[in-house]
Amino acid sequence: MNLNAAAPNEFSMLRVITLVTDAQGIYRLTSALCDMGVTPLANVESLSAIQSLLCELPVDVIFCEIRPECCDGLMLPSLLKKLLEAGTLEQLPCIFWTGKTTLNAPIRIVDGGRTISRKTPASQLWIKYLGGITIGALESHARLARAAGVFVEILHEGATQDLGDALRTVLLTRAQPDAKLQMRTFDSLAEDEVINALTTGEGLRFMFQPQFELLSRRVVGAEALVRWNHPRFGEIPPSVLIPLVNRLGLDLLLFSLVEMWTLRVMLALKRENIQIPIAVNASAKTICTPDFADRLAARMQQAQLPSRLLKIELTEDVPEPDELCLSASLTAIRAKGFKVSLDDFGTGAATLHLLANLSFDEMKIDGAFVRGVEQHSSSRKVIEGIVNWAGLLDLNLVAEGIEDESTIPLLHRLGCRVGQGYALARPMELDVFLDFVVQREKNQ
Repeated sequence: MNLNAAAPNEFSMLRVITLVTDAQGIYRLTSALCDMGVTPLANVESLSAIQSLLCELPVDVIFCEIRPECCDGLMLPSLLKKLLEAGTLEQLPCIFWTGKTTLNAPIRIVDGGRTISRKTPASQLWIKYLGGITIGALESHARLARAAGVFVEILHEGATQDLGDALRTVLLTRAQPDAKLQMRTFDSLAEDEVINALTTGEGLRFMFQPQFELLSRRVVGAEALVRWNHPRFGEIPPSVLIPLVNRLGLDLLLFSLVEMWTLRVMLALKRENIQIPIAVNASAKTICTPDFADRLAARMQQAQLPSRLLKIELTEDVPEPDELCLSASLTAIRAKGFKVSLDDFGTGAATLHLLANLSFDEMKIDGAFVRGVEQHSSSRKVIEGIVNWAGLLDLNLVAEGIEDESTIPLLHRLGCRVGQGYALARPMELDVFLDFVVQREKNQ
């Protein structure tokens, strides 16, 4: 294993290695990288060699050529995850899978012999492969890796522009502080600070993200969100804050704070003769609090607001162990006139099991599928299936995490009528949100 000197160019600060097992593959991949001005630090031929190398020096990107004869590239995300959990790595390298792209017809069995289907390449029966493995299978595996915190990108051989864009993305990511290391430090210090923030409101911001009818861009709802600006660590993401709140048993207190600010927004909109439903996130544990539905109804009645304007969004946290209790609580909430939504459908605990056994009015498509809808055929198929399932169950559907304007018409063609995300509007402070909704209403 020989280490090389990185070329002085746009990507010179990136530490790149390759995982290729045959001479021709090494030549192809090295040539493609050299065309971009990148000289790999090393080529390795096995997972054990990668593990040894990662113990010696930090690496930003690992390029793997996908081949049916060698599964090391497919196993690499699992190895990196284990190394991170063991404390061997402080920063995960990005993984780029590459390989030859082919379009093959399915094989049929005729009289005991193998024959090729005579469908034309335009037929939907033709299957796209990368390195001998179906693109659909690779996309599914890459999505699971990303969900586990390992960034994986699929790059088609010869796609120079995609390669350059991917390397620039890594450059921008690596230019930021090590967020995961900061969060580990934060998690060990923050319990008293979280308690103080929730009891005093210090550093908390309550935001509202509009939901739109995709075709007309009319505002048809919103989601209430909370942000915490820590004096040392800056803005703490919900993925860190919410588990900490739940662990401390402060989930009901946080829900009550968000609910209070949501009622303020509803009353302000009411003065403008505007009524749109606003969703507030709640864990299964919060929803199963005794008399939860009665308390909600009393608060809405006191504010002289109809229950239908407050939507309870069941988050994808680990569900209440007593599913019977959760079912009773959700039914009681709906009986009071509140709408109930299933958040992040497709990930975590938001499964077909929950949807089949519990009562909901709406489900939200997880942003991981929405963000991949243009690039990945598997994401489009999943969304089409969710749209059909929602129709069968008579559920409203919201696509969340829409980050690219170009995905909006595609989502609409797939059957999504309502959505939210940065491409439509970012979360807004209370006053900004009110002005935004009022102005949109006047311009309709």
